[in-house]
Amino acid sequence: MVMRHPRLALASVLWLCAICAARGQLLESVLPDGIPGYENSFSVTAPHPDRQLTSVPWQFGGVSVAPSVALAGGYDSAPNGAAGSSVYNVAPQILVTDPLLGLGVFASGAFARYPQDQAQNLSSSALALGERVALPRETITLSGGILNAQESGFDIGTLGIVTPVPFTATDLRASDSIVLGQFSLTPEISVTSFRFPDDAAQNRRDDRERATLSYLPGSPLSLVVRVQAAQSLYRDQALNADTNALLVGLVDTADGLWTFSALAGFAQRRPRQGDKLLAPVLEAGLDWLPDRLDHVRLTVAREIDDPDAISAVPYTLTQARFSLRRSATRETIVQISAEADHAAYLLTPDEETIYRAGASLSWQLNTVLALNAAYAFNDRQANFLPAANEHVVTIGATWTP
Repeated sequence: MVMRHPRLALASVLWLCAICAARGQLLESVLPDGIPGYENSFSVTAPHPDRQLTSVPWQFGGVSVAPSVALAGGYDSAPNGAAGSSVYNVAPQILVTDPLLGLGVFASGAFARYPQDQAQNLSSSALALGERVALPRETITLSGGILNAQESGFDIGTLGIVTPVPFTATDLRASDSIVLGQFSLTPEISVTSFRFPDDAAQNRRDDRERATLSYLPGSPLSLVVRVQAAQSLYRDQALNADTNALLVGLVDTADGLWTFSALAGFAQRRPRQGDKLLAPVLEAGLDWLPDRLDHVRLTVAREIDDPDAISAVPYTLTQARFSLRRSATRETIVQISAEADHAAYLLTPDEETIYRAGASLSWQLNTVLALNAAYAFNDRQANFLPAANEHVVTIGATWTP
């Protein structure tokens, strides 16, 4: 059996799982591999790419074009905490890449319908592109994207949401990786804007700057120093805040079966009104290929005023993520994941923890059709409201012409 692009089929089912799980997504969460500038914003270490079993089907010279349409149906036990409902989804998408030019373009849509509670219906669209230019001693990356989606329950800072809240996120970013002998310097800037048409008070813009200096002494380990700053600019200027951080750590640079990064330091949040906050922060990641079939990823982090959150409510975030992807056979891919996010809000004594778990299966029946199955579980525990949880099960198919 010839497989064309099972990774795109799995990306489709994971997109549907994310939509059904009623969780607001940012661009990094919904984009597949192949878009320069969006591969992995969490760590200074680029993770191993997921293994592709065969090439993308449509080739036009050096350009690869991978369209797909995913359909699924299932059951959501508690969308936004409401009564359970069946759910039906459709998600068309297309990925265009040109490795020679360093170009990646992605466009997608996703629609979820809840027949028993149409107020929970979801729809989203995403468009992103990136360009990477490799010069003799530096690599310049430019990227941007736009996401139209809904913020919904079972996520940090979404306590008052009972029906999906539409928003638009636009993002522009640029970076330049410069090699200077045994050192490398990577300055980065990004501008992200959130707009809520039904609740303009939540509108905000995040400006971020970051510089990473790495010392590579010739061993597999390199010493890394990173300085970063973020300016959160709200419609209500009284909420404006600056967050600055300094992290130092080690990064494994060997191209072997595993890579890791571990950076620790301090961050300071300086709001326009209120007290300053100084706290330790951490970012660490492990990417491991124990054999030719398995791919394990583990990340942990502690951040102040999480810059990747859709919610405008400030908090400190402690997060751990785990995923295991296994190519069970040449035709099947299984992925399981688990995540725990703990938020301690800065303006109140409130705390909450969101637990997530999921599993998905993609089975390539032939060159154009894959069967997909996904399960997602969300659970919220807080010190100021009753616990709640949600189960989502979907079964569907992905067509890749």
